[in-house]
Amino acid sequence: STYPREALDRASDRHLAAVARSLGWARESAARGDYADALGWVRVVEAIGDAIPYEYVAKRQAWLSALAANRAC
Repeated sequence: STYPREALDRASDRHLAAVARSLGWARESAARGDYADALGWVRVVEAIGDAIPYEYVAKRQAWLSALAANRAC
């Protein structure tokens, strides 16, 4: 079965909005120092099959380092 173009566009818009929200929640969690939660939100984006934006590759590394440093204390 085929879907009307409008329905596909809405689905795509919802998908992009969900990815943006997830990345936003990742930033908010990291800003609070909750790096485990921030990393979890990045994994959500990856789990739905999207590559994370380049800036989040660097953020993820920084968050992993911060999480390890917090756990070492």
